[in-house]
Amino acid sequence: MQDHLTALDVRLRDFRLEDIPALVEIFNRTWVDEPSTVAQEEHWEKSYPKDNPRLRYAVEAGDGHFIGLGNCMRPFWMDAPGVYTLDIVLAPEWRRRGIGQALLARLEPYAHTQGAERIHTDCREDFDGSIRFLERAGFSRIGIRFESNLDLDAFDEARFVGAFERVAQAGYELTTLAAERAAEVIDPDRKLYDLYSVTAADVPLPGDVHIQQSYDNWRSGMLESPTTDLAGIFIAKSADRYVGMTSLELLKDGPAITSMTGVTPEHRGRGLALALKLLSFRYLKAHGYHETRTHNDTANPPILRLNESLGYQRLPGWLVWEKSLSGEPTTATPD
Repeated sequence: MQDHLTALDVRLRDFRLEDIPALVEIFNRTWVDEPSTVAQEEHWEKSYPKDNPRLRYAVEAGDGHFIGLGNCMRPFWMDAPGVYTLDIVLAPEWRRRGIGQALLARLEPYAHTQGAERIHTDCREDFDGSIRFLERAGFSRIGIRFESNLDLDAFDEARFVGAFERVAQAGYELTTLAAERAAEVIDPDRKLYDLYSVTAADVPLPGDVHIQQSYDNWRSGMLESPTTDLAGIFIAKSADRYVGMTSLELLKDGPAITSMTGVTPEHRGRGLALALKLLSFRYLKAHGYHETRTHNDTANPPILRLNESLGYQRLPGWLVWEKSLSGEPTTATPD
C-alpha cells in the first residue's frame, strides 16, 4: 500500500494546526451547502479532550499541498461501548486513486488496538462513490439520519395560531439562555446541561448508542462554539425548572441548523416543542436567515411528524455504517 502512495507521489504525515485552512477548503468543496469556517475547526481543535484517543493522518501531495485527512477516534460525545468512529475526506481531484483504502488500512488496526469492536462512519446517501467504497470495505448500513430544510421566507406562522397561548395557559414560560443569564438566574448553564442530558439520552441513534457528554464537552460544543448565539438557545420553564429546549447552530454563509430540540418525558405532548421551534424561526428571520435545517433519525417519529407539519422538505440524508473488527482487514479498492 505504501508503494501505491509512493507511485502517486503522496505521503501520509501527522496533522498540523496549519492544515486547518486547507482542510476547511476541502470540507466546503465536499459539503457545499453547509460550509465550515477556520474559526469552527480551530475551536474543535482547541476543545478536543486531551485524554481522548485518536489517530489522524494528513495526506500531502508531492508538491507539499494538503489534500485530505483520515481520522479515527473514540466518540467522546456518546455512550458507545466498543465503538470508534472513522472519517476520511479527500480533495475531489484526488479521489478514486486508492488513497482512502490506504488510510482505512492504517486506521482500522488502530481502532482494534484501542479495544474497539466496531467502527462507525457515515456518508450522504447521494454520495455514490462513498457508498461503493464503504460496501467494498465491508461496512454495512445500520440506519439513516434524515436531513430536511424549511424555507423561512415562505413559512407562515399564522398556521399555528394559538401555539404560544396554549403553553402559556398551561403555566410554561418561554425564554432564552441569554435572558436567563441576564436575569442572574442561578447556574442556568448547568440547568440547561441537565435538561440536555435527559432529553438527548432519549434520541434514538443507529447502532445501539446514545448521546452522553461531560459538562465541559457539552459546554464547549453548545455554548462556546463560533456558531452559537445564547439568544438562539430557547428554553421552556415550568416554575424554575427547565423542561424543554431548542438550540441553533448558525453557520456563516450557510443555513441555520437546529442542533437539538428536546422536552422532558413528563412534559411532552403539550405543544412545547412546537412553540420553541416557532420562537427559533422568529429569531432566524430577524437575523437574516432564509433557510433552516434539521437532522432526525428514522426511529424518532414524533419529531418527524412535527417537522412535516411545519413544512420541512426532505433532503438527502446521512447513511450510518458499521464494520465489525472481528473479520479480515479491509480490502476496499478504488473505483
